[in-house]
Amino acid sequence: MKSILIHSMIAASSLVCASAGMAFAQEQAPQAPAAPQAAQAPQATESVNVLDANSATVATLSMPRSSIQISEIAVLINNNDPQSVEVANYYQQVRNIPSRNMIHLNFDQNKIHPGLTSNNGIDLAEFAALKAQVDAAAGPEIQAFVVSWSRPFRIARFSYYSTNYSITSAFTFGIDPAYLTSNNCAATPVNRYYGSASTAPYTDFGIRPTMMLAGVSTASVKATIDKGLKADRNLPGGNGWFVRTADSVRSAPRLQDFQTTVQNWNRPEILTMTYFDHSTNGGRSEVKNATNILFYETGLANVSGLNTNTYVPGALADHLTSGGGDLFGADQMSALRWLEAGVTASYGTVTEPCAHADKFPAASVLVKSYFRGNTALEAYTKSVRQPSQGVFVGDPLARPFGTRATLVNGVLNIKTSSLEPGINYNLYSAPSATGPFSKIATVAVPRYQFATITIPGKSAPFYKLEMSGSFPTPPSRKTAPSRSAMTPLSPIRTNGATKSTPQNSTRRSRPPIFAKSKNWRGCAVFWTSNCPRCKAWCHGWPTSCSAC
Repeated sequence: MKSILIHSMIAASSLVCASAGMAFAQEQAPQAPAAPQAAQAPQATESVNVLDANSATVATLSMPRSSIQISEIAVLINNNDPQSVEVANYYQQVRNIPSRNMIHLNFDQNKIHPGLTSNNGIDLAEFAALKAQVDAAAGPEIQAFVVSWSRPFRIARFSYYSTNYSITSAFTFGIDPAYLTSNNCAATPVNRYYGSASTAPYTDFGIRPTMMLAGVSTASVKATIDKGLKADRNLPGGNGWFVRTADSVRSAPRLQDFQTTVQNWNRPEILTMTYFDHSTNGGRSEVKNATNILFYETGLANVSGLNTNTYVPGALADHLTSGGGDLFGADQMSALRWLEAGVTASYGTVTEPCAHADKFPAASVLVKSYFRGNTALEAYTKSVRQPSQGVFVGDPLARPFGTRATLVNGVLNIKTSSLEPGINYNLYSAPSATGPFSKIATVAVPRYQFATITIPGKSAPFYKLEMSGSFPTPPSRKTAPSRSAMTPLSPIRTNGATKSTPQNSTRRSRPPIFAKSKNWRGCAVFWTSNCPRCKAWCHGWPTSCSAC
């Protein structure tokens, strides 16, 4: 640890510890309670238990919200499927999910329509009835869904003919009939949640991200859930592997993003990231006998050696190939093989997407979102720009990053990965939940990193860490510029036929509530681009320089 004192509002010499690179100032004498700032938008918060040496809760820390909360998750159960029922009950028990959030359905997951030979998914009409039932049961506080069954995992006409929608995308975004059976290799609707800093997707975008607790057996799903539980806020180091394989078709689409991610995040004090190139590793395309893997992304039809590695609880991994989302298929490796090897969440496409990077997770978005404290569900959903054909599997609530805090022998210690660079955060203490709150420190970080704040002699039952100054709030559904979080494509006429082509969908009029920002530091909290021109605008504008 390196002690850094940038400035002190009241001179004194008490100990102040902070992570290297942090700006830190500690209040050295009792301060008057902070005056309310009428012009500042209310900050969304979450509570962190402050633990003593015996892991008992002795205080509460209020932090800026960095993920969906457990109380905002609804679990979807098929009462006709014993595995679904048992998995749902187990998940509710270990995650303390309220009973009101358990949505019971009843349908035949193995239905075969007359004249057809097998079941390959759920029919569109039958899914529409289920979704209507689910939407009616989910209150406005529900931000995401957990599917507790393993079949069906995709939408199939007459439960037989494949379509361009997985069941997780269908529950998340709904189904646009124009793309249900359109050219599967063409562009699909763009996810406006992509790269977002939102922690309330239904409130902000009108969508409920969805992940499947899927597996070949109840025991295998429970093992995945247990790994997710072990991950919770353990703030791991871990290793990331981003692989260029000998399969150029499946490997090439994400190479540039892999290289950028490793360049930006390979920092020993937080994560160890490796760009693994088969051409410099004896022609080997797989990572084998590696330990503490947290991220593993590659491009192969089948990935060998998974079981030779060890994975950090909360690990995310996926492979770019056509049929990774065909969960029980045999032609290519199913995403379930990752979970069985020890990974906590994965992704694959349920129908041939062709080798488009936008239809697979972007490592740069995935790593950043996860490190800031998002759940596996949020990080994965935000990382796919065109997710209609993809299915998300694993423990949606796995969340290895975020904040943990202790209060031992009168010393408060907070370690967090959730601070936004360039923002001042004020730390307060109070004798009760209603205050009065007194400022005890100010902290800032120059880039994404683990921040450790250590303050002696400030024991209290309540603390809060707040962003300093005004900041924007994410756009609400009322101000969203389109009816869906999936950007529509515009139909054009070609020789009398209707053809769909992408709009320049990221260009749109800014919502009225977003005037040009005069406070970039505040705006940065809800902004992901480094584009100088984009920096002049708050959330709700394009997230890439090319879109500016």
